[in-house]
Amino acid sequence: MKIRNILIIALVASMLCACATTSVPVGERERVRQELNDSAEETLAMLLEQKPELQASLDTAVGYFVARLSGAQVAVIGGSVGTGVLYDKEAATRTYMNVTRYDLGLGAGAGAYRVVILIQTRETLEQFRSGTWRTAVRVETGAGTAAATTPVGLGEGSSVHVIADSGAIVTATARLIRLTVNTDLTDVGVSEVSIPGRGFTRVDEQGDDAPRVWNRALPFFAQQVIDKGYDLPLPYGIGLTYAHVDQEQILSDLEVGLNGGAKQPFPFVGFDNAQSVSDSVQVKLDAWLFPFMNVFALLGRVEGEAPLNVYIDGNGMLDQLGVPTCSTPPPLPPTDALLCGLLADQTFKLDIEAKFRGNTYGVGTVLAGGWNNWFVTVPISYTYADMEGKETEGATTSITPRFGRVLNLGDHGNLALYTGGSYLRTKLTVQGTEVTPNGLLTIDYTIEQKNKDRWTVVLGGNWDISKRWSVSAEYNGFVGSRDSFITSLVRRF
Repeated sequence: MKIRNILIIALVASMLCACATTSVPVGERERVRQELNDSAEETLAMLLEQKPELQASLDTAVGYFVARLSGAQVAVIGGSVGTGVLYDKEAATRTYMNVTRYDLGLGAGAGAYRVVILIQTRETLEQFRSGTWRTAVRVETGAGTAAATTPVGLGEGSSVHVIADSGAIVTATARLIRLTVNTDLTDVGVSEVSIPGRGFTRVDEQGDDAPRVWNRALPFFAQQVIDKGYDLPLPYGIGLTYAHVDQEQILSDLEVGLNGGAKQPFPFVGFDNAQSVSDSVQVKLDAWLFPFMNVFALLGRVEGEAPLNVYIDGNGMLDQLGVPTCSTPPPLPPTDALLCGLLADQTFKLDIEAKFRGNTYGVGTVLAGGWNNWFVTVPISYTYADMEGKETEGATTSITPRFGRVLNLGDHGNLALYTGGSYLRTKLTVQGTEVTPNGLLTIDYTIEQKNKDRWTVVLGGNWDISKRWSVSAEYNGFVGSRDSFITSLVRRF
């Protein structure tokens, strides 16, 4: 049991290392690069000492990849992780890459080993550098540094050689291997902040041997932009956003129907205490379509309430219904007599407590750019709320131009502080039924609510913890009747 627990811990630790390889603190990057370079030279020397005949293949290769990995196998699940360096001999460049291997099969053990991949063709090297998935079936046995290995092919024009460092392992597994560029260690034009721009504070540069080659499908025209010295955020993102909005409403277009009759516009009405409060949570999927333009889709839930008081003048309602004056000597027609008894000289107060809950769907775009640590962004979005039941439905349009500055926090990432304006246009249709206190009159109503103050001032910040993770928070409510708080967590890849 004790050995099994140790192996499980080793496996969990190796999986955690997989996450760690994607985030290297800025102040540590030069040291990590140097360690990888030194390890690569040492590994090549070890391989050639064991197999001198590989010198000819190394001399003719267009490039090679060297990495150190650690992993474990427990029962039917295993894997290994590590970071290596790809040398392009013709271009004299280095690309630092993450390696993650997933195993499914029989076996047990844990250990560390080195991998050397000799690449003979330019096509294979470029495919390797762009990131790839590979599959393999492998039988492996060994203990300590004497582990027996057999070279396996990565594809046409390449060969793989493994040197065991330590540990003991016996496996027969199917493998899935993932290769990705480490954008912390390799300067490929990926920005340290989630805003495209030029001249943001750089506290870490790889040097002349960095291939600034954008290796992702989006955004369009990315290579032309980074060739001019711009840096771009990682192109895809998924985020979670929470928003609380409390704002005064303007009411209009009241329609009323009596005792099941058709609704009609009713001008004889007064409004009071019109307010809406809502809380929403949304999942956001986004992509940089162009270097200056991000597009996104939203899916979420919203719930809240829109209380309001409506005062209806009974005499005005009688006029609206075409009832002759109730002071006419009797006998009045039975219907008119009934309406006069219910409405004449009466004022009805409807305390409407409309609660709403439903799904939200939205689309939008962000126009953005930066220069020398200053930036401008303009998010634009449209969201529709599909409420449960038939009491309410609503739509929201938002435009938030922002202007700010990026502050470099060293190993703690970058903090963007900004201010600007926030335009919010909400439209909420509320409908329901109220019964007069005497129970004799049923009033069906429909009313439109629109937020009173469209523009307000926004103040907020976005903390890019790394190239992949960011947290933001902003407050809108310095002027006018709107008060809102928005925060989000985003993962980029």
